[in-house]
Amino acid sequence: MSNLFIILIVVVVLHSLYNLINYLCFPYIKNLFIGNFTDNAKLKIKAKTHKNTILNYIKHSGVKDKYIPVSQPLGFGQIANGNVSIFQNILNQREDFASNAMEFLMEAKGNYWYKFVNSINPFYWLRIFLYIPKNVFTYLGVNSDSIIIKIFQLLYWLIGIIFTILVSVFPEEVKSFILSIINSF
Repeated sequence: MSNLFIILIVVVVLHSLYNLINYLCFPYIKNLFIGNFTDNAKLKIKAKTHKNTILNYIKHSGVKDKYIPVSQPLGFGQIANGNVSIFQNILNQREDFASNAMEFLMEAKGNYWYKFVNSINPFYWLRIFLYIPKNVFTYLGVNSDSIIIKIFQLLYWLIGIIFTILVSVFPEEVKSFILSIINSF
């Protein structure tokens, strides 16, 4: 049981450190981003070189992409209309892209702080444990309101309740059954 406790402590510490380090990297990422909007050619090149660093900082924090409607004249009285991703245009000089990208950076910083604080919150980990199927399916891209997630979530809870009852009523039998399964591998 002590090994399991050590593993849990290591997971909590690593989760906390990851989010704290990302939170503390914000000034560096922000300076890279702002360097794109200066007249200094070296800072612009550095920003463009580190575009993926800026983008990954935002994406890994959980910020979702937005699309901005754009209209551009093509000539001869023609206009092109469309929705353009901010992520794909993260270093675009246009004011609407730049202001949205800066909002993304600020939101990412807040998300990393929120995740860091929740790393030491036992209710955060309890919620993760209770909703494992939902978290796994959401990670795989299934809509969180999907009926599939709700069915698996109910099955998970029912199996957990049945297992808890079996362990409390037949502790030795369950222990020997689990050990026989483990020993068979």
